[in-house]
Amino acid sequence: MTQLPEVEVIKRELEKELVGKKIKDVWLSPAELVKRHGTIKDFSASLVDNKIVSVDRKGMCLLFELDNDTTLVAIPGSRARMTKETAKEARGDATRMVLQWTTGGSVHYHDLEADGELFVVDTDKVDELDDLAKLGMDPLAEPIPWPVFSSALTDRKDLLKAVMVDDSFVVGLGNIYSDEILFEAGLAPARNSATLSSQEVRRLHRAILEVIYEAIKQGGTDKAPSETDKGFLPYDEVGHLKIYAREGQADARSRAIIEYGKIKKGLYAYHSPRTQT
Repeated sequence: MTQLPEVEVIKRELEKELVGKKIKDVWLSPAELVKRHGTIKDFSASLVDNKIVSVDRKGMCLLFELDNDTTLVAIPGSRARMTKETAKEARGDATRMVLQWTTGGSVHYHDLEADGELFVVDTDKVDELDDLAKLGMDPLAEPIPWPVFSSALTDRKDLLKAVMVDDSFVVGLGNIYSDEILFEAGLAPARNSATLSSQEVRRLHRAILEVIYEAIKQGGTDKAPSETDKGFLPYDEVGHLKIYAREGQADARSRAIIEYGKIKKGLYAYHSPRTQT
C-alpha cells in the first residue's frame, strides 16, 4: 500500500536521476488518471520538451518541477511505484504512464488499481492544492517534538487506530503502518488515545519513527516479485512486516496468534491481543 515510506522511497530513488532530463514523449492510460488536468493530449502537451529541475515530496504528493514554471504532481494510487527503465522497456499490466527522455531511457509509473492521479499546475500554486491542506505532522519533513505529539494525541480522544490513519494527525501511515506501529508500541488499536500514560505516548512516538525509517530502508511494500515481474509482491510476502497480513500466525514477540478484526464501523486492524494492551 502506497503510504509515506513508499512515496519517500520513490522520491529518493528518482531525485538524482531525473533532474536535468528533458521529456521527449508521454504515454498514458487510462484517461481517468488525468481527469483533473483534462485530456491525455493536453496533459502530454504540458510536459513534452520541458526539463525536470527538481523532485520533491509534500505529504503524499510527488512534485516534479519543470523548467517552464509548472510542476507535474503525482498522487500515487493505493499500490503504486515509479521505476527507471530503458527507452525500449516493455510496459507491464499495471504501467499507467511512461515518460521518455530526449537522452534515452524512461520512467514508468505503475499503479495496480489505476486509482492515482496525475496533473500539471503552476509551480507557485502547488501550496494551494487541497491535497496539501490540513496535513498533519510529517516525521520525514521535520522532527516531531514529543510534547507537541503528546498534546495532539491526547486531544484527539479517539481510538488509536482511527487516530493513526488520519492524515491530519500524522501524514501517510495508513492501514499497514498504523498496525505495524501500534504493534511495535505494544498498544491495542481499540485503546482511546486519551487513556495513554506518558510512557505509552513515548513508546508510540518512538515506534512511529522506527517503523517508518525501517520501511524506507527496506524499500517499502510496493515491490515487484522479481526484476522481470512487473507486478506487486503480496503483502504476506513482504519480509519486514511483522503483523500486517499475518492473521493466524504467531507474533514475533509473544508467539500469540495475530488476529484481524473490526475496531469500529469501517475500521479494521491486525493485532496481537496478548502483546498489545
